[in-house]
Amino acid sequence: MHSHNEKELVAKGLKGQRLVIPDMRPIFAHWPSGQNENYQAMKDIIDERLAAQSMKEEARKAFNDMNPALLAARWWPTASAKQYQVMVDLIIWFGYWDDLIESLAPDPAAAEGLRAATKVLVRRSLGLAGPEDVGGGVAISNPLVRGFESIAEEVCAVYDEEQRRTLLEHFEQYIDSTRLEAEADRSDRLPSLKRYWQVRTLTSGMGTLLGFIEFAVEAKLPARLVRSAAYETLWVTTIVINSIVNDLISFKKEMKAGSVLSSVAILYHEVDNLDAAVQMSLAHLRILVDEFDRTADALLSSGSSGSESTPLLDAGEVDAVFRVVDALRMVNTGNLEWSLQSKRYGVSQFITAAGQIELVL
Repeated sequence: MHSHNEKELVAKGLKGQRLVIPDMRPIFAHWPSGQNENYQAMKDIIDERLAAQSMKEEARKAFNDMNPALLAARWWPTASAKQYQVMVDLIIWFGYWDDLIESLAPDPAAAEGLRAATKVLVRRSLGLAGPEDVGGGVAISNPLVRGFESIAEEVCAVYDEEQRRTLLEHFEQYIDSTRLEAEADRSDRLPSLKRYWQVRTLTSGMGTLLGFIEFAVEAKLPARLVRSAAYETLWVTTIVINSIVNDLISFKKEMKAGSVLSSVAILYHEVDNLDAAVQMSLAHLRILVDEFDRTADALLSSGSSGSESTPLLDAGEVDAVFRVVDALRMVNTGNLEWSLQSKRYGVSQFITAAGQIELVL
């Protein structure tokens, strides 16, 4: 039976419990991982740039704790110096915009205004403005939000119209989905696990970041693949894997901020056992990693062996797909390493010699 203050009761039940997260690295041990060779030079540049920005000290600390240069270096270890710089700028832009829209949750009209204006900004920046977007200036004066224009300029030099339209779809889906996130935050009840994942795959913003994957690794995927069920599986499993890792490692931080809107909390609410909720999360991770590998193997073999009557890939397209598949894997191994290292979640001090995280909520 649901309680009117379900979230408060779950938070109360979790408070003071011991959270133990086993080492997740072995789950991904067969996947590639790395760190971009340009990381330290880029970090120095970003640190100087953030120090010069006019922003609240709380926001400055959040960016420093996030360490966007490290996140991009771990996500895109093989990216060239130029591509890597654009991806760092994108992560900074995305983090800033995501925090900004969350801060406007108490003012729905202002939040809607930002969503609408940002969609116009993205369409124009990607060279995809419609008749309704023509004329007048973009109703955004914030230089950090307008910074997307320089990111898009680099991407437009590489992406054709079809790629840019696909990227735009991801942006608009994410921007619109922030309404759902605000609604979920306002609710007193936890959603079902199924509903949580339906919303989380959109509100995580991973779709917008992964939309740059062809740019980051300098590969062009065939359009028929991008629209295929196989690629959708790779895409969604990547997002959910990323989100499960995030839900586990950020759990204490989110609880401290007053939020239990997480897959871990939902599982705990269902089974009334925190250790079981963690183990169920890890089991879900293993299933998704296996599903990704099976899908990737089938996809790549269809191009190299011609085993299917109508293969998705021509032989000449296999290399580009292989690079993107490996990049998706490195997004997840990189995300895990960044999550453990950065100050954003503050778990490094709780990692034992055995590699597991042990802390008290």
